[in-house]
Amino acid sequence: MFSPGRVEGNQFTGIRYSFNVSVPGHWKVTTEFPDFLEQLGYDKPFSTDKEQTELYAYNPETKSNINFDFTPTGRYARFNQKRIETLTSMATESMKAELDKEFGKGVVKPDVYPTEPISLKGVQYAAKKYATYTAKGQKREQGWIYGFTEPYQIFIIYSIFEKEMASDRQDLKKILDSFEYITKK
Repeated sequence: MFSPGRVEGNQFTGIRYSFNVSVPGHWKVTTEFPDFLEQLGYDKPFSTDKEQTELYAYNPETKSNINFDFTPTGRYARFNQKRIETLTSMATESMKAELDKEFGKGVVKPDVYPTEPISLKGVQYAAKKYATYTAKGQKREQGWIYGFTEPYQIFIIYSIFEKEMASDRQDLKKILDSFEYITKK
């Protein structure tokens, strides 16, 4: 199987899709699906899946994680900032349905925050949305970023599991600040 990129220490350099991202030293970065994600409700991808996640990054101590996925855009797809924000907002119902499936209908009541534009280096349009909730006694933040840069759609999904003394929210900001899509010449 073709490698999506090169991991060197805490830095990823994309080959299939030209993007770079760095993670704090105590985080792990890998192109292989981390097994613990299955326990968090993620489906392990098959090699035949049309969409493949390019990169997984996570804090091994807290299990907070962020996943990067690129998908070629359809030939006639058109995007602008308003459309990206609308598409990002539409994912809210899917997230609520997943919580109902995992924990029981109505058991977890998320606080959903407004969709907001987010700046990612080299990305034309991007928006972020997130929700916070408590499940199994643990406070969590689940968020998603939807972006577009010719000719790709970018999906970034993250989960923060709050633990005392952890700096995962600040780490996530550093990771997103380090993200850069490089246009191939």
